[in-house]
Amino acid sequence: MEKLKSTLLQKRLEVVKKRKELLALEEARLVRMARQKKAAASQLAKVKKEKVALALEEAKLIRVLKQNGYPAV
Repeated sequence: MEKLKSTLLQKRLEVVKKRKELLALEEARLVRMARQKKAAASQLAKVKKEKVALALEEAKLIRVLKQNGYPAV
């Protein structure tokens, strides 16, 4: 059961890292749009908030995995 739990946590961590990667690309796109004077400020704020939330979730998952003795990196 513990092995299954750690496997699920590791898969969740992979999903979080992938979402974080995609959000970074979306943020870069929105920053470029903002520089071109297009309306992207509200979307950019949402992306930044979600990016912070993902970073917190990633840190929590890594902490849990390390406490259980599994390498999270």
